[in-house]
Amino acid sequence: MKLLLVLLVLFTFYGCKQQEKIIQLEKFSTSIVKDLVSKAINNDSTSNKKLSNLIDYSSSEEDNYNSIIVDSILTSKDTLYFIILENSNPLYNRFAVYNSSLTPLLIDKSLNGNIFFEIIKPGKYIFIKIDEAYLSKDILALNRVSLYSVDSLGVVLTFRTKTKFTKPGNEFFQDITEISDSLIRTTMRSLKNSPINGKKDFFIFYSSTKKYSSLQNIFDEFIKSEIEIFDYIPVKKQIIDSQIVN
Repeated sequence: MKLLLVLLVLFTFYGCKQQEKIIQLEKFSTSIVKDLVSKAINNDSTSNKKLSNLIDYSSSEEDNYNSIIVDSILTSKDTLYFIILENSNPLYNRFAVYNSSLTPLLIDKSLNGNIFFEIIKPGKYIFIKIDEAYLSKDILALNRVSLYSVDSLGVVLTFRTKTKFTKPGNEFFQDITEISDSLIRTTMRSLKNSPINGKKDFFIFYSSTKKYSSLQNIFDEFIKSEIEIFDYIPVKKQIIDSQIVN
């Protein structure tokens, strides 16, 4: 009788462990993640929950997407899935990265306008490069580049700066001339003569923060000043501190 009881306990324990193991072995793929995104956008809350509530259902604009990108990156230890959602209302733009178990490593809600991406590997790090094109004060055009370092442990926004600014009468550029594991160099130019022409900046990588930082941020500070002094009253809605204002 005791032997039978022991066998029943062992069988129950083994069965539970097997069931637990099966649950843990749930596999995802790019096509499965694409399907989850599609269902989540179409108000499937179960799919959205699997994506850690990537879609915001609080607005009627959450399904007005211009572009939906789902892709994957193979690191040395894992397969990562990334999602880029470009919405007609940039408040609902999303850039998200998940590990192979669909645990979110990053969900970035700070992207503007039209979004473009590419994968680059200039050194030992893999980067997802995001380029945003958007407007300020209706007619001032800007481009901003962000680099996200990717490995099996996580995804970090390591670098972000403006790379292009267009105002009536002139265009300004910040060209990234070098990306290494320790440094990013940039050079500035403009179509017409300006104080920014020929200036250079460099961004040093700090391992403590995992970010490239400049002591000057020349181009960003220049653009900030140009926008502040641009005498124009916007007609279109503007986003200020994650809120849309008229």
